[in-house]
Amino acid sequence: MRELGIFLRQAREERQMTLAEAADRTKIRQAYLEAIEAGDLSSLPEDPVYVRGFVRIYAKVLGIDPDLAAKMFDEGKVPQEEPIAEYRSDSSQRQSVLEKRRALRRKRRIRFAIFVAVIAAAIAAYCYYYYYLR
Repeated sequence: MRELGIFLRQAREERQMTLAEAADRTKIRQAYLEAIEAGDLSSLPEDPVYVRGFVRIYAKVLGIDPDLAAKMFDEGKVPQEEPIAEYRSDSSQRQSVLEKRRALRRKRRIRFAIFVAVIAAAIAAYCYYYYYLR
């Protein structure tokens, strides 16, 4: 965890971001971010799911691939051979989970609107036939 914390601190400093700014952007307490960077698990919530989520959110704000950061947290180590820039997420290739959910909702709304339009057209055609052509 300590190596991951150092990795995240270097990434934050590279972006010239303070811990207060990072806490504001991530909506994670500054004390938790300090503990993550220090590798101090005792100051973090006991449930590793929460900590893993904090690491993912923090990595995303820093422009690092959240999946990779979570993997580093799970394994407890950071690969040493490549610089931080290699772990930056490529926004053109990956969509965040929220963006995928929004796109899915948008598609569902469009399908529903088309369905309603087809039903309304069918009812209008029936009424036209029943009242005017009969």
